[in-house]
Amino acid sequence: MCRVIGDEVADDQGFVSVRNLLARFHANLLIRPLLVEGMLASTENSSSTGSDASRWAVLLDSETYKIGELEIKEESQERPLPSRLRNTIAHELVHSLAFRPSEFGIRLRKQSDSEESQNALVREIERETERLSPLLLWSEKALAKLLSGRKRSLSVEELHEVCLSIGISRYVLISRLRLLLSNDPNGFLHRDGLKDIAIGMGAWVDGRNAALKSWPLFINFDRNIVPAFLFKLLGQDRLPAKTVFADETFAMCGGPSNVVEFVTDAGSETFQNAKKMKVDCSIEQTSKRTGSEFLYVVRKLNN
Repeated sequence: MCRVIGDEVADDQGFVSVRNLLARFHANLLIRPLLVEGMLASTENSSSTGSDASRWAVLLDSETYKIGELEIKEESQERPLPSRLRNTIAHELVHSLAFRPSEFGIRLRKQSDSEESQNALVREIERETERLSPLLLWSEKALAKLLSGRKRSLSVEELHEVCLSIGISRYVLISRLRLLLSNDPNGFLHRDGLKDIAIGMGAWVDGRNAALKSWPLFINFDRNIVPAFLFKLLGQDRLPAKTVFADETFAMCGGPSNVVEFVTDAGSETFQNAKKMKVDCSIEQTSKRTGSEFLYVVRKLNN
């Protein structure tokens, strides 16, 4: 359903504006001093019937988000609102689906009225909300436009531009792509732009050394033959870059270059050294301040 809504409210370029999302969910945006970053509220309107019988509002903390009505009204792909704000609004709107399913033609799993069942429903809603909100922010239209006519995998520079132009964070970008692994109605995983590629995040340990983060991570290689070093991320939070990359000229190892080419073992999780694969790894150009995060992309190269 969130995938459908995202496409319904997207413009011709696939961009989803906050104002269109709010309108589709019959919700108002209120910016007020709050003790939390954002929350969802409903107000009963006894004079209305049908889908307008319950009006909804997304409340944002005015100290966290200093924006006005004009910025919301004029939001576009050229001037998207901050990604954190967009994600917070999408998150709260997805929350509302659980309380108004008939408006969107969906059915929720039947729950009893016991306190235990209601608490279980709340926990399930919270898990699903963070998982599904990326579908509202990065539409199928926008994905199709990005991948159309491509002959090779997406570069880290292109993904950086996606974050800026669509108004999404690195986490949302990778989470959105990961959703394709379980449901890909348009066959995007078979397009050249997303073939033989891994997209993840790294973080600077200090000004010269970085580590690969285990989550989020999108992996899509032909026949599931994956560079073996990506399996090392399983079961741990971070992996020091120097344990993966031998080339000291690579930026993650203290060098000046943002891209490195090398040959690595590759295979399945069970047989990780089944063959050799030539790959490149490139990183997003960001501040090297300790703790600063960045995108990295691993792509298979033709031998």
